[in-house]
Amino acid sequence: MIVVAILADLVLIALPGFLRARDTAQNARFSSDLRTATAGFEMYAAEHTRYPAEAAAGVMPPGMEQYLRGVQWTQRNSLGAVWDWDFEQGYATAVVCTESPIDLKPARMTEIDEKIDNGVLATGAFRERTPNRRWAFIIE
Repeated sequence: MIVVAILADLVLIALPGFLRARDTAQNARFSSDLRTATAGFEMYAAEHTRYPAEAAAGVMPPGMEQYLRGVQWTQRNSLGAVWDWDFEQGYATAVVCTESPIDLKPARMTEIDEKIDNGVLATGAFRERTPNRRWAFIIE
């Protein structure tokens, strides 16, 4: 019984640290994938003098296969969300989005924004588009 109690205490002590480390790793992977995707779309535009056509969420935009190597565009990203390419959707010309069916805490997305932009989800290149559901990195 004492052994079980000691193990339970150790789990209670270690679990928060493990969860923080997991979140940090997932945030870093998401930020890296977002940078890679953004660079891929910019490279495509430089080589073709235009951005690729609009694509549905989770669908690889036409002609982007070679530019998005290393990003699992058609699968859920490290945050459990789906990648989406918005082209000429009214609010911006070229945007890499992520849309999540699960609620991600705004504080977590703010942490990501602090690493890649200005730390304010209402302004800058990385923005919250739909509360707790959709975030956009505006390229142009």
